[in-house]
Amino acid sequence: MFDFHLHLSRLPHSADVAKALLQADCGFNNVACEPWEWEKSMELMKITDVQHAQSATKWTQAFGVHPMAAAQVSESEMNRLEQILRSGDYAVGECGLDKRFEGYESAGVQELIFKRQVKWAQELNRPIQVHCVGDYSRILKMIADVECCQRETAPVPQVIFHRFGGDAGIIKATLQQLGTRALFSLHADSFRKKSTAAAMGLIPREQVRFETDADESFSPNDANTPNGADVPPRNGTDTPKGESASDCSTSAAVASRIQECLERIHGLFSQVY
Repeated sequence: MFDFHLHLSRLPHSADVAKALLQADCGFNNVACEPWEWEKSMELMKITDVQHAQSATKWTQAFGVHPMAAAQVSESEMNRLEQILRSGDYAVGECGLDKRFEGYESAGVQELIFKRQVKWAQELNRPIQVHCVGDYSRILKMIADVECCQRETAPVPQVIFHRFGGDAGIIKATLQQLGTRALFSLHADSFRKKSTAAAMGLIPREQVRFETDADESFSPNDANTPNGADVPPRNGTDTPKGESASDCSTSAAVASRIQECLERIHGLFSQVY
């Protein structure tokens, strides 16, 4: 079992949750998409050094700038991100476009920050985790534009569409442009959108992944998967109204709930594929 997208640094008892997941043979891709989260994730890898070193294929790591933070990130922070990406075998992201936040307009700051990260993914030969709330066609065009400008460099090896919510037209366009380089990471929300659920059969099975997107809004007692809005709280300490971090119970309970959510998503997929 593997959770293709979670925010370990945003979970309570992060280090213990990581250990519990690995001990349960549940791998994960930890995503850090704001400056504070980069540093906490780097620290987590040091704290859990033995587990991380022994679980290279079970604990993968991504660093990037979420579109919600694109308008606030500084040049020095972008330089720090590049430094981190060059320091290890890390994926890029999550990054992309989100119409709910500043800079979504054409040629806006979200595009500029995203293209910069696509460029790094191509130069460093790293997978990229893409966030899109809005126009998938713009995402595809920007990837094509960056790759066209760097024809002497191999294209981005993998483009992972996090919490995928596109329809049949988007799936066909993505496969036509990216072929086997495209991965579609499905969250429980992916099945709630009728046009997405109806089109899942168009995705080659080997290009499907599953994720919980677990973060600090994730509760083991919640009947649904975490963070339905797909917007991580900004400072790393926020919790849903009326809920404290202690409500998330123990690290073992959080890890168990993550596995339960993954099993549920696998079950939903088996019903539509």
